[in-house]
Amino acid sequence: MTRHRILTALVAVIAVVVVAAVIYLETSSSSSAAATTTTSTTTTSTTTPTLPPTTLPPTTLPPTTLPPTTLPPTTLPPPERALVPVVVSSGPSNGDRLAPGAFLLGSVGWSDIRPLNGSVPLTQTTVFYVDGLQASAELLAVDGGLAVTSIAPMADAPPVAGLANAQLLFYLGGA
Repeated sequence: MTRHRILTALVAVIAVVVVAAVIYLETSSSSSAAATTTTSTTTTSTTTPTLPPTTLPPTTLPPTTLPPTTLPPTTLPPPERALVPVVVSSGPSNGDRLAPGAFLLGSVGWSDIRPLNGSVPLTQTTVFYVDGLQASAELLAVDGGLAVTSIAPMADAPPVAGLANAQLLFYLGGA
């Protein structure tokens, strides 16, 4: 047998084993579900004490940075999208979201976009801006599908290496 045939046979065997395992797990879980839904007519004379229900604490984590500000919207017109440098960033484990985020912003006219990894995960997506660019931050928030109030000053932004001349920081939060 050639190496190619051996590899093909091995892949076929693995595929059959995976399919068989899935079928086995599906049938065993459906039969156990059926077994739990049937009722028994046999009664026993022993009684078991009932335990009080346990209450688990909530599993939500507090935000790692300050929430976005609730500044009133500005009435100044924003500069052209192409003239404002933007950095798209996210927490350390969400780097795979940067390219789609940059593509989204590029599709609506932002052209000076750099994706960079941040160091702190945020609970919600926020647009951070430098002084004087609140109107641009509001426009970027709307273009990114966020509320106009999802903005905050750049001083409140988590650290991002390579931020340099960026005037807006689109920091992806959540998962």
